[in-house]
Amino acid sequence: MRGLLLMLAALLVGTVAEAQNPTPEQANNRVAELINSADYVTLAAELPAVREMVVESLRTLADVLVAHSEGRFEDSNRAIGQLGNYTEQLGAATIFAMQNFALINHLASEDYLGGKATVEQLMAALPAEASSGELKSIHRWMSALAERERVEVVRPKGDVVIPVERRRVGRGEHLIVRGKAGAVSEDFIFDTGCSYANMVSRAAAERLGVEIVADSIIITGLDKGYVQLGILPELQIGEVKVRNATFFVADEMVPADSAVEGLCEAVLGTHIIRKLGEVRYERAAERFVLPATPSAPEERNLVCDNGTFYLVCHQRGERLMLHFDTGNVKSQLSPRYFSRFHSYVEAEAGEVEQSRSGGFGGVVVRDARPIGEVQLQIGAAAATLRNIYVTLPPKGEAAFTALESGDGSAGVDLLAASEVVTFDLEKMFYRIDK
Repeated sequence: MRGLLLMLAALLVGTVAEAQNPTPEQANNRVAELINSADYVTLAAELPAVREMVVESLRTLADVLVAHSEGRFEDSNRAIGQLGNYTEQLGAATIFAMQNFALINHLASEDYLGGKATVEQLMAALPAEASSGELKSIHRWMSALAERERVEVVRPKGDVVIPVERRRVGRGEHLIVRGKAGAVSEDFIFDTGCSYANMVSRAAAERLGVEIVADSIIITGLDKGYVQLGILPELQIGEVKVRNATFFVADEMVPADSAVEGLCEAVLGTHIIRKLGEVRYERAAERFVLPATPSAPEERNLVCDNGTFYLVCHQRGERLMLHFDTGNVKSQLSPRYFSRFHSYVEAEAGEVEQSRSGGFGGVVVRDARPIGEVQLQIGAAAATLRNIYVTLPPKGEAAFTALESGDGSAGVDLLAASEVVTFDLEKMFYRIDK
């Protein structure tokens, strides 16, 4: 979404964040400013107080973005459906961009039939030569799943236990859960950074009995690449049965010459994790617990941006947005963090080293500087991350990776920094219990 709504900049005639009793003009300016800066956390907090002063077109656009950030994907798409009434006010480019955004909501909510219809509308609106390979790929994806049953998680009554292994990988750890399909067992990385589907190597897919339903699907990890799309009828994880799980099937998960021991050939993504509901991680017991009685409602501190989940936390009184990525063996701070806290990094960080990160599409090596420890305030509690790299801005034309978005990535070491943590990707919270 960032950068797509610059046509609203004309509305910005002043920053009025401190205004106690804003005028309608100030309220509209402020909402437009927050949309343009993609600050949906502040937008969600401030919109209720000025809602009735904001013009309908801008208010509806704000509703689209706030609902998505809060994980209310169906509500976001309902608001997108109303934007056609405001083409004159918002501009055709914004309306078209929101149709693209609707695809993200369809994917996140597994509304593949709606996603198929939306991508067909987008393709019809473009000249034939402009209909991108990505759109055609998404159409194959949506079409293959449109008539299929959605993912279903079946669990027994009472607290549910899923054993977890913390496995050393490189300079950090993976959280591993054991999955079974029939008589075949497979180790899965528990990965909140894997969106829209799970992932598996071709060899593991064949072992598990994944049914291929579509070819040539374009996905982006550290680079773009092609995968197949498959479905596994039933997967047993601890005491939980998962039916109709969708998998991206790649020739290999990471390059064969990555030379890192302990890697798995299968990943459990948000496609399933979100449907598990509330998950309690107990470090000493090495287990996840899905409680029979969920917690009382928590204040949201997880947000969604383009289908990716971020943790809202604080350091030294400043808000951070960290990609909540339990598939990352070690937390890492981004070039944006380096720019925001340059003086702090200069005072606390060591000399430049090479930081190596792997994932689908390859391995990326960046210049980075180590910091001995970083304390994060998460709600009423704190967690300390140790021996963390701050990635330096890439030189020349080097592209930013997913690891470098926001203020960085919160990996497995965030969970392991506390004795017990609880999180829920549907209710959108992360809590340190002790």
